[in-house]
Amino acid sequence: MKSHYGAARRGRAFMLAGAGLLAVAVSSPSYAQDETAADAPTSTNDGSCVDPNNAGVCATSANADTEGPAAFDNNAIVVTGSRIPNRTFDSPSPVTVLTRDDATVAGFDSTTELLQSTAVTAGARQIDNSFTGFIVDGGPGANTLSLRSLGAARTLILLNGRRLSPSGTNNGLASADLNVLPSAIVQRVEVLKDGASSIYGSDAVAGVVNIITDQKFEGLTLDGGVSVPEVGEGVTRRLAVIGGYNGDRFRISGSFEAYARSNLSFAAHDYLQCQTYYLRSAPDQPWGSGDPVDPRTGEPKCYPTGFTGTSGVTVNTIGTSVIAGAAGGPGNPALGTFNRFRYNPAAGGSVPGWEGVNGGGFGLDNRDTYNSKFFDKSLISPTTNYNAYVQTSYDLHALGDAQLYGSVLYTRRESAQRNFFQMILDYPNGSPLIPAELQFSDQAPTDQTNGQDLGVRVFTSRNYTSTQNVDYFRVGGGLRGSLPFKDWRYDIYAGTSYNFGEYFLVQPITSRLIQSMDVVASGSGFACSDPSNGCVAAPALTGALVNGDVPQDFLNFIAPTVRGTTKFWETTFSGQVTGSLFTLPGGDVGVALGAEYRKQRIEDVPPIEQQTGQLYNYSTAGITEGKDAVKEVFGEINVPLLANQPFFHELTLNGSVRYTDYDSYGSDWTYKIGGVWSPIRALAFRGTYGTSYRAPALSEQFQAATAGFLSSNTDPCYQYGDKDPSTSLYKNCLAAGIPTTFGDGQAGSPLGQSVQVLNVGGAATGLAAETSKNWTVGAVIRNPLPKALGNFEFAVDYFDIQVDNGVATLGASNILNSCYNDPNFDQGNLGGELCRLISRDGASSTTPYRATVTNGNVNIATDKVRGLDFNARYVLPIGNGSLRLNASATRYLEQADRTFPTDPLVDNNGDIYYPKWTGNFDATYRIGKVSFYYGLNWVGVMDSYEANDEDPATSDYQFRTPNYFTHTASVRLNLDNFAITAGVKNFTDSTPPSISAFVYNRLGNAPLYSGFDFVGRTYYMNFTAKIF
Repeated sequence: MKSHYGAARRGRAFMLAGAGLLAVAVSSPSYAQDETAADAPTSTNDGSCVDPNNAGVCATSANADTEGPAAFDNNAIVVTGSRIPNRTFDSPSPVTVLTRDDATVAGFDSTTELLQSTAVTAGARQIDNSFTGFIVDGGPGANTLSLRSLGAARTLILLNGRRLSPSGTNNGLASADLNVLPSAIVQRVEVLKDGASSIYGSDAVAGVVNIITDQKFEGLTLDGGVSVPEVGEGVTRRLAVIGGYNGDRFRISGSFEAYARSNLSFAAHDYLQCQTYYLRSAPDQPWGSGDPVDPRTGEPKCYPTGFTGTSGVTVNTIGTSVIAGAAGGPGNPALGTFNRFRYNPAAGGSVPGWEGVNGGGFGLDNRDTYNSKFFDKSLISPTTNYNAYVQTSYDLHALGDAQLYGSVLYTRRESAQRNFFQMILDYPNGSPLIPAELQFSDQAPTDQTNGQDLGVRVFTSRNYTSTQNVDYFRVGGGLRGSLPFKDWRYDIYAGTSYNFGEYFLVQPITSRLIQSMDVVASGSGFACSDPSNGCVAAPALTGALVNGDVPQDFLNFIAPTVRGTTKFWETTFSGQVTGSLFTLPGGDVGVALGAEYRKQRIEDVPPIEQQTGQLYNYSTAGITEGKDAVKEVFGEINVPLLANQPFFHELTLNGSVRYTDYDSYGSDWTYKIGGVWSPIRALAFRGTYGTSYRAPALSEQFQAATAGFLSSNTDPCYQYGDKDPSTSLYKNCLAAGIPTTFGDGQAGSPLGQSVQVLNVGGAATGLAAETSKNWTVGAVIRNPLPKALGNFEFAVDYFDIQVDNGVATLGASNILNSCYNDPNFDQGNLGGELCRLISRDGASSTTPYRATVTNGNVNIATDKVRGLDFNARYVLPIGNGSLRLNASATRYLEQADRTFPTDPLVDNNGDIYYPKWTGNFDATYRIGKVSFYYGLNWVGVMDSYEANDEDPATSDYQFRTPNYFTHTASVRLNLDNFAITAGVKNFTDSTPPSISAFVYNRLGNAPLYSGFDFVGRTYYMNFTAKIF
């Protein structure tokens, strides 16, 4: 298989960057929002939407009575993607609208779940709660949103028109965490899938998502719900109180809500409990027939502890020096030469009580890789979230009918992840804790043996739980009013946000491991030679210990809970004026002018044990701290040239420009132009072209050096002695002083070593902003049918986004391979530019010849996405009711990227993680106070054979996933003061498809892809009760 660098690099963006998600979008673009009065949004008892003009959209603007720029004209709204109030919904850019009712009937439990549905993401892979154990933007438990598969850092999240600052933990904090958003008081969500940096500034590369709260809510309402997966785990519960008062001059509304989701473990689903290679032995044989067979069971061997399924991780095993004449376990000769053993009291030979499973040339697949504790690991991690949101305004009747306005948001997230961990215990040579039959073993010293030779290495296991507490606070407000000429308005705003995150790790500390291994006899047992710190002596080496029965008091001593903190501050000051300049045949020429100042600061302080490298076999990390500030001025103009003329029902041009000056990287201009031409009311054409940018996140600029590890297979010099001596790789590894026996597994040969990776920020090297070009062109058909045949709308939009100068890391694998495969390798010059990023431990080190790679952020990458969005909507009155059909689909034409500027673009379109087609459909029939809902979610075929240089007809690998569908159905009863919804998500219980090991991250045998449902059939109920 060829190296899949394109997919791998994009995968890292996600990492350092939902299940059963069904379409509920009112997916028509903002241009095409009309619908019949029978199905127009109505005032509901939860205040979710009011449409007095039967225009098919909520009347409250995106910014009315909030901290966003005001639209004082009752007939004018501000659509996401523009700052100019407009009396029509005709926008050059495609905007998708999702309402609260849509989310409720489809069974979405939160704003987070709605935003990560394919109705918003169009199949782009998301960071959700199934990424337990991965390094992700915002830290464990965070949920982010990526549009167009370009990553969360390139999608701007707004709450009532104001950007949401990053929230979470760890030093990779760069994007907004969707968990901070309110749910109960949300009225609708507007999704702009178009670049908009000239309107909103940095990050609006792939699009903008604007969450809009209900500004007119009045009274007191209870809102709640529960979702229960059929497997009985992963239950979600939520309860909210929404209240509001609207006086002549003073208005206030808000919500308080609690949300809790219990743990969903790997034990919940049978298909997750035996991760295999999933190979076939021949083209005419079933998948799995080519898998290694566990000689003890006769079934395909399980490798549950590896994310890709590549041989898993050794557990239930000990490592010794090589010894001959030992009894072999199943699959091995009766007697042989081994250095890995499994406990078996019936075994004889030279190591009684232990059977050989590896070493002396015997295969790795005879090792133990399975322990039932693995299934106590979180598949969907648990969380408890609390959210309080208040918004208010007061009319001064002064300063041009000025209005004071503001809002306060507070969120607390308490999340946890249950993990499975291979724990290594190194018993020093001669330790009394080693039984007599194993005292023969003598190996090189390790980090745990404090300079002594290693006697026996134990590969045991344990479960542990990582937790996070994240408090997020945002307050903002301002003053807006009329200027003393024509229809001009002003708006002045100030806001600040603060994130405080605590993260708790439970990892062995090297100094405590060393202390616990230094023991003396004490009565019938052992005690620590140094009893300080409450030392607990390491347990005697027994079969029970090796099989995972580790004393809890010992674990509590060697692996205490350690604490790190993450803080993030953002402050914003802005002001703008809007109004019209003059009148053209098509209407008033609208203008918006403004300025904004933002400053940010990050401070991540890892546990002191992690800073000093004391966490055994775990990454080290320094303190990340830095700050940045930006000054911006912007302008926008909307020019309605013609209206209501033959062949020109509407002809409107729109343009915007922004000048940006960052303290970190300097200044730049962005712009956007667009237009709408509607020859007749039923047909319109629209298009935009513009530039966008993304300033490097503080974490990308100032991340302190973080040390992690990759497997020994990552090192191209690992077992290079088996390669052709004429190759550049062989010659270069030899020239670097690495012996040809490195990692060959033979007695006396240096062991293969994991690769240490030092990830660092890019501020020191002058990290610059990413830039992008984005253009869209589309057509809209609306209401072409006679009224008796209903209301039909259809839109198709072509999009093309290219990001250049992209912030990326070269990647340790790319650095190593490029260095040692370079035919111009010059050892005297450290091998050239990339080789300067590599160092190696000496031959006498406890980790001989280990490679250390410095991997920093640089501006090198390119991403390109092209495709077509299709949206259709049909509303038909039937009898006393109304039928509404919505359908949307996205056809990607290209999803390409490259790491090095000199590389060709690698098109991932259609590969695993990057489907060419995704879509959703929903049907709602409403009659009286009852509505019936059906929803369908679709992920198209994904096929990675070509990407991996494999012929699907003959390949041993399964790299193709079929069309994947999930279905939802619900019934809603909507009374005057009470509403209840009951339904089933994924009622066919569709399980994710299986693929082969070695390339893609998997859960069980299924690709780790957010478009697949890992929860399964789920029953849900939601209610709303109006108190007054």
